[in-house]
Amino acid sequence: MSIYIFCSYFFSSFLAPKFSRMNTKSNDKKAIILALIATFFWSTVASAFEFGLKSLSPIQFLAWVIIIAWVVLTGIGIFKKTYRHTITLKLILYSVIGGLLNPFLYYLVLFNAYDQLPAQIAQSLNYTWPIVLVIFSAIFLKQHFKPLVFIGMLVSLGGVIVISYGSLQSSLDVTMTGIILATGSSLIWASFWIINKLSNSDPILQIWLNFTTALILIIPYTLLTEGFKLPDTTGWLAIGYAALFEMALTFVIWLTAMKLASSTDKISHYIYISPFLSLIFINLLLKEPILTTTIIGLALIITGILWTEYINKPRKQ
Repeated sequence: MSIYIFCSYFFSSFLAPKFSRMNTKSNDKKAIILALIATFFWSTVASAFEFGLKSLSPIQFLAWVIIIAWVVLTGIGIFKKTYRHTITLKLILYSVIGGLLNPFLYYLVLFNAYDQLPAQIAQSLNYTWPIVLVIFSAIFLKQHFKPLVFIGMLVSLGGVIVISYGSLQSSLDVTMTGIILATGSSLIWASFWIINKLSNSDPILQIWLNFTTALILIIPYTLLTEGFKLPDTTGWLAIGYAALFEMALTFVIWLTAMKLASSTDKISHYIYISPFLSLIFINLLLKEPILTTTIIGLALIITGILWTEYINKPRKQ
């Protein structure tokens, strides 16, 4: 995807969303392009995480990433005039809880998982969050799901078992703690999703407030635990890439795609291409041999998720 295509689709959607809504077909086309761009970026970040964690501890890496992502999101918010929205006490409360969960706690757990696991294992196990989200939605949002959903959950759980067993039996450097952290991160992400659903505010403003909370938390946490250290060149490149293309810019691209699409169904499934593309980048960039059990396990996880979404999808009468 060339820079020209990226800029033309992103900024035409970014600057003139009202005008673009006049043409649904053109709008959907732009949404698909943006969704594919976001999917591509998210497919590359697992490799960036590993490069960053080679020169920095998880805490150091997260601190610098949050700082840069916050600066970028602040710039986007000013450009979009997001701060004209009213910031209520309720929104602040949700933002504090949401920011504690993500990006602060979620990425702290996830980066520790990446620090203890090969990238292919960490990113594959992390993709169990949609299944956790279904369970949490039933508990906290009182959303009904059909009994057949349990089949999808069991299939995804089978994928987790295949990946975990295969990695522990392989020659790769794997720890059980890392497996627990990678899988457990899905609980934090699903919890964050529920909080954001309840907040019902402007998405870009919500993300900025979440990162503002995380910034307030991560700076004293880093100072009290390790202190700030300046990264080397590779570390800076990984930090900048993760801040832009895992967090700040790609979130906005995805939200823009969601806003442009006539239906979220038109773009939502593209996100499941990401983990498979990620395996290619992991192999090419990190020279990490991809285990057969990783591919099989990831396929089972995604199959279970798609089955769950299909069963839960409302049917036309």
